[in-house]
Amino acid sequence: MKIDEVIDTINSRPSMVIIMLGILYNFPNVVLAMVAVGTNLFGYLPYKNWECLSSSEACLNQTSQGTVYDRDTFCNGERTLIENTDFKWNLDGRTTFALDFNMLCGKEGLYTLSNTMYFAGALTGLLLFGQLMDFIGRKFGMIIFNIISIGGIILQSLPQGATHIVVFMISRFVLGGSTYLSYAALNTYILELSPTRFRPIANLFIAFTFDAGYLLLVPVGYYIKPWHYQSALPAVFLLMNLIVVVFVPESPKFLLLNKGDAFQCKRAMAWYSKMSRSDFDVDDAVLEITMELKEERSVLENLKDLIRYRELGLQTLILAWLWSASAFVYYGFTFSWSKLSKNLYIGYLLGAISDIIGIILQGVLMLLIPRRVQNVLTFGVAATSFFLAIIPYDFPGDTISFEQLMSLIGSLAVSSGWGMIIVWSSEASPTTHRATIISWVSGASRIGFLVGTQASLLFNWSKAGSFVIFGIIALSVGLLGIRLPETRNIVPPETSKDVKAHYC
Repeated sequence: MKIDEVIDTINSRPSMVIIMLGILYNFPNVVLAMVAVGTNLFGYLPYKNWECLSSSEACLNQTSQGTVYDRDTFCNGERTLIENTDFKWNLDGRTTFALDFNMLCGKEGLYTLSNTMYFAGALTGLLLFGQLMDFIGRKFGMIIFNIISIGGIILQSLPQGATHIVVFMISRFVLGGSTYLSYAALNTYILELSPTRFRPIANLFIAFTFDAGYLLLVPVGYYIKPWHYQSALPAVFLLMNLIVVVFVPESPKFLLLNKGDAFQCKRAMAWYSKMSRSDFDVDDAVLEITMELKEERSVLENLKDLIRYRELGLQTLILAWLWSASAFVYYGFTFSWSKLSKNLYIGYLLGAISDIIGIILQGVLMLLIPRRVQNVLTFGVAATSFFLAIIPYDFPGDTISFEQLMSLIGSLAVSSGWGMIIVWSSEASPTTHRATIISWVSGASRIGFLVGTQASLLFNWSKAGSFVIFGIIALSVGLLGIRLPETRNIVPPETSKDVKAHYC
């Protein structure tokens, strides 16, 4: 028996204990969303939350040139208005690091830099330490990087006067690396322990827990007014996760295939067999699956095959663009809802809900239609929505605008399509190269993350121009995906030689 067959047998009917462990194990995904996207709420730019003092003629003259209290009015000219002399903030007791570190108007680039530093840390961490989990293990990887993340969160949450903007930026960089490495270790662990028939559900659950963290940000940001407390809250989830991880064994696959330790692999599977209330005899299975150690290939050999086999190399390049372009569009909107929404909290609430709907839609469409059709459909809808957002039309009231509605539909479609692309990439890649290719295209998506965090500045330049750029990129994803093989209900290729036949 192969190790996947053993895992399928042990977890053929996951017990409530295993399900609860899966939920607690996914807490780093919740934290990832809260730390990555949370700056939009605890560091929001309060351009709509101010008013002139009646004694300030300069402020009254400046606002008379604009129709509303917004960024254009507040930042008119070189921003000559003085706080408590010309105007006052109406923040209802809330604080934001954008004010603490003076990131408004001409210094708004510092705000987007705080997000860029996070994803720069993620990219750096994955490049430098991404292979570390293959040496120290999934379990110890989560323990180490969760501890580093807790330290980074504490450093990021220091009150004004006890920190400096440079320290804040460094903490964002550290958090980017540690939270994404913990996320990578977590996802690898869960998927290695998931039975084959439950892996699509495990993928959806991992995505859902990220959006659960995204959704949780809204009440946290609304009811917890000091930004330092909002920033510090994710450390609680990481502490809870650490308690669970310490008492759970290492991944049996890692112990056997990476360490060659059949004895510890047997102990780990026996523990999971007990938790799943399975009567499967682990001892006999372990002796057989140790032979898989001889089938491992080096990463260098896999990389050479990307050049040697044209179809495999071209497929990998297309997947890299699909990942990076999807990340750019998704995070471009995720970090721009404050500029597209009439209400900050309603904007992010609707953004989180649209993501959850996108995940559900992804699962349904994957069961019903081919991957290529789904890719064209979802990104075609996204591109159409972004182009329609250019139309100068608005709904009455202060809840939602037409451009925000079109943006939400487009973002929902991108979220759904990107989730499918992640699964599609795994299905289209040969078994012998799958880990290398997924690692490579995942790294490419981090470039999309980095550029996407700066995309919010595009809306300061031109909203119409920004929507055109997002629409063209979404359209390119839909069209390039036609070149990829159809994989729905088809056995994945085993080796690089099988890829060409896969296209037929």
